[in-house]
Amino acid sequence: MLYHSRLSSSLNLKLLRPRECIDKALAAYEDGGIGDNDIEGFVRQIIGWREFVRGVYYHEGPEYLRRNGLGHRGRLPQFYWTAETEMNCMRHCLDEVLEHAWGHHIPRLMVLGNFALIAGVHPSAINDWFLAMYVDAVDWVTAPNVIGMSQHADGGVVGTKPYAGSANYINRMSNYCQGCRYDPKQRTGDDACPFNTFYWDFMIRQRERFADNRKHPVLPDKTALLLGQTESGQPSRIADESETLATSKPRLRLWSSQCNKQLQETAKQARQIARPPFPPQIKP
Repeated sequence: MLYHSRLSSSLNLKLLRPRECIDKALAAYEDGGIGDNDIEGFVRQIIGWREFVRGVYYHEGPEYLRRNGLGHRGRLPQFYWTAETEMNCMRHCLDEVLEHAWGHHIPRLMVLGNFALIAGVHPSAINDWFLAMYVDAVDWVTAPNVIGMSQHADGGVVGTKPYAGSANYINRMSNYCQGCRYDPKQRTGDDACPFNTFYWDFMIRQRERFADNRKHPVLPDKTALLLGQTESGQPSRIADESETLATSKPRLRLWSSQCNKQLQETAKQARQIARPPFPPQIKP
């Protein structure tokens, strides 16, 4: 579906019942007002994915929030709170969150979550940001979608592969790269898109972990090229750039030494409000 109904906040805050939404949608479908693809996607998200993530949250328990399967330790970049960045895709998506406290699920996953993943941000830091910034964020929804799906920090409970993408993906799937300060085709140098630098850094760091993952059949070969290991035994052109990559990476580590104390307090308060007790209180 290109357009979202934006019912997630009302559903997650229990202002609407899932059954009510399903019944209304099915009635509209039977009247011919909704296409097959639209009704399938809408119903599947509510009685499929939404119930699945709730089951993951309560089945895995409080320990799920502390998982860090990829061993990431980075701080959250300051621009997540301000949208002050030269990356056009990040600025646009963050502006939307700051303005509306909401966003389409694809920018959440493949832009904002993707950057945190490949840059090595600690999963609890990006999870707390999502929890504090989105109007539809409650802990049982946010944790599986961020810790699990977005950051692949749960050891594969929610997904079988990390949702990591370079600037090539963003350029192919959107128009964010048009007029951007950075070149989506460059991996190194002053004009290289940070998504490219961090993407290949992520692939190199995690190459052994995902070497046998069938969802990433090209991963070992591509990272071997980056490391200069070609089948012909000839030095790789990409490997020749490795020294430049190494010097570019520190410059592109955009996270700040610490977040503003007031923003940290906001996230702390949001966590206290949004996190339900374990086990869930189920009324008969």
